[in-house]
Amino acid sequence: MSSPFSFSTAEAFLREAAAAKQNKRDAIADALSPHLQDSGTVGVPPALHRTINGFVERFGDAAYREIALYCLGKWFELHCEAAEDLFQTGSFPEGCACLMDSVRISDGMHLVCEVGSLGGDDSWQAMLEEELSQAILETIEEHSHDSMPPL
Repeated sequence: MSSPFSFSTAEAFLREAAAAKQNKRDAIADALSPHLQDSGTVGVPPALHRTINGFVERFGDAAYREIALYCLGKWFELHCEAAEDLFQTGSFPEGCACLMDSVRISDGMHLVCEVGSLGGDDSWQAMLEEELSQAILETIEEHSHDSMPPL
């Protein structure tokens, strides 16, 4: 005959379930680790992967080009800012290394820009114009409410 359900039996069940789940997580982490330690592995979180795939389904390969250029541009900007900070603190060898990396990133940006098979679809530009216009309008409206005198 089974014992009556109580707080302690529920607590014991939850502990066992959590331990079983942790064992699965540990096994998954052990299997993933070699791949994630490999510098040749390129990966993004699943949610970002789904977002990018959604853009590609909607806008074609132009989405890859735009996302790549955006990311490379942000990475380039980060390296330029870091190099400036390093030079200002007198860390000249590190600053030069950072600038050399920024040149490599810039070269990558130029290569992506020169790929002719990408970017032929105007739907990405139309979506971007609509999204940016809406964001600017919302920002203007927010700021106009902030500067309005109370009634």
